[in-house]
Amino acid sequence: MEKTWEFDTTTGAGSVIVTVVYEYEHDGDTTYNESIKEIWFNGRDVIGLLSDEQFKELDMEAAMRFQHHKLNYKMEDV
Repeated sequence: MEKTWEFDTTTGAGSVIVTVVYEYEHDGDTTYNESIKEIWFNGRDVIGLLSDEQFKELDMEAAMRFQHHKLNYKMEDV
């Protein structure tokens, strides 16, 4: 079952605030196929406007935040 989880963070030289939409699948025991689906800024999906370096940094941050979230909340809340 595919689900999404969102969080706000900053990126870029100006440290602009963006919303990262992280998608994953959950089979009842574990999550898998975790990846960034969208990155929103000012009401627009800007995922294609990021440099490879920015995207990789956001991807690493998303993975770490999601692992922390899973450890601290019930999977039904994830």
